[in-house]
Amino acid sequence: MDWQLGLRFKTQAAQWRYMTANTNPGSEMQGVAGLDADLANTLKLQEADVLRQQLETQLKHTPVELAGLDRRVAEEKAAIEEKRKALQHLEVQRKEIDSQLKAAEAQVRKFRTQQVEIRKNDEYQALTKQIETAETEIGAIETQELEQMMKIDEASAVLRLAETEHKRRMAELDGEIAHVRQREAQCKANLAAQTGAVETAAATVPPVWRRAYDTAKSRAKRAPFIVPVSDHRCGGCHLRVSNEVLEVARHGGKPVCCDSCGRIVYWQP
Repeated sequence: MDWQLGLRFKTQAAQWRYMTANTNPGSEMQGVAGLDADLANTLKLQEADVLRQQLETQLKHTPVELAGLDRRVAEEKAAIEEKRKALQHLEVQRKEIDSQLKAAEAQVRKFRTQQVEIRKNDEYQALTKQIETAETEIGAIETQELEQMMKIDEASAVLRLAETEHKRRMAELDGEIAHVRQREAQCKANLAAQTGAVETAAATVPPVWRRAYDTAKSRAKRAPFIVPVSDHRCGGCHLRVSNEVLEVARHGGKPVCCDSCGRIVYWQP
């Protein structure tokens, strides 16, 4: 998940560099020669603002990523606990079998004691049959107990292997969680710095341009919010702009927006 997030933001950054290069050729928002000073400052505001938005998006994703890791931790713990309970259940069954065995053996001892005291042959023979039946039952119980012990040995071996693997996976998950939290802390620090950069850039933008920029952001939803107009088409939505919009963009000096997407458009010298 971490590498997917990083890949997505690298892709976004590449797309943004492409858009800003088209919007302002030269060196990604640094080559503003030939543009109106207010427009150039607003473009610099856009650059700082978009970087801030990317950091905010990354921070919003972090709780989701951590929740996913927490679920994996819970699943790992549940899985190993299930194996432990399975072994405990087998051991409880063995104790029950052992209790049955002891009860059967006690019954045989009781019958043998009674035999000593009996004088009648038919009663003696009846007890002999009961003893034989009990001893047969003891044999069956002993076989069952042996099979149960084998099951316990197998389950114990499985649990030992599972616990070793569980420790390894838990260590990996703990490392991933620590990495995400470290990245989150760094992102918060970067966001604080970038917010300051946005405020600094905004201070150089006249109110009329700032209002136009905020309006373009609310309408377009997705960067870039300031684009060149070329061949009568908006560089953002690529739809044709009106002659009036094109004329204002040619002359410059004040913000003008695309009729369709609401982005600020300017004539690229």
